[in-house]
Amino acid sequence: MPDTHSDTQTVLGNGVKLFGEAIVPGASEMLEGHIGSGVLHSALAVAAVGLLSGAPVLAGLAVLAIRINSFSRSVTGQNFFEDKIDRAMTSAQNAVSGPGHSSTSSRSSSTGSGSTGSGPQP
Repeated sequence: MPDTHSDTQTVLGNGVKLFGEAIVPGASEMLEGHIGSGVLHSALAVAAVGLLSGAPVLAGLAVLAIRINSFSRSVTGQNFFEDKIDRAMTSAQNAVSGPGHSSTSSRSSSTGSGSTGSGPQP
């Protein structure tokens, strides 16, 4: 039976982090105890607003990306963009290797009834 108490704590904790992130960029990292990283995210957000003050849409998008990254790091332990790049690379490698390569391991663990491969079976 799932532990609903710890699930509730996780959901509430993530909600508090998200609320904090909406107020101060880097708050979720600070709440997680990573003060240096949280302060760095806050400083990056301030720098983005200052440097992109002539382009408010870009400044807003930059701050949003910084907030998303901070929240992702506090919840998953990985940078948001790093996680997405890792997933994309894994998907690309699986697409290149094709379905034939992944069935090799399942073929060797099968009971051997019937012919599943393209070559002769010993």
